[in-house]
Amino acid sequence: MPERIAKMVRSIQRLFEDMGVDVVEERMIRFIVQEIHNGKSLEEAMNEPYVRNNTSSDWRKEVLERPEVVKAVDEEMQKALKDDGGAAGSD
Repeated sequence: MPERIAKMVRSIQRLFEDMGVDVVEERMIRFIVQEIHNGKSLEEAMNEPYVRNNTSSDWRKEVLERPEVVKAVDEEMQKALKDDGGAAGSD
């Protein structure tokens, strides 16, 4: 019986560890998206000390493929074009 309990405990620990990673990743994504919406470029947001100190370079490369980040960049580009009066497309 103690072995069954030990297995359950290990399973629960793994679950919480996985959840912890997801929470940190979610916070980073939210921070990056927020920085983009606050007017920073994607590069500036990715180079913020908060991001660089809490993520690996591999993670930062992978995050560029996240739909939330791509959407935020797209929204800001659309907003910039609209604020510019569409001058870029009116040649």
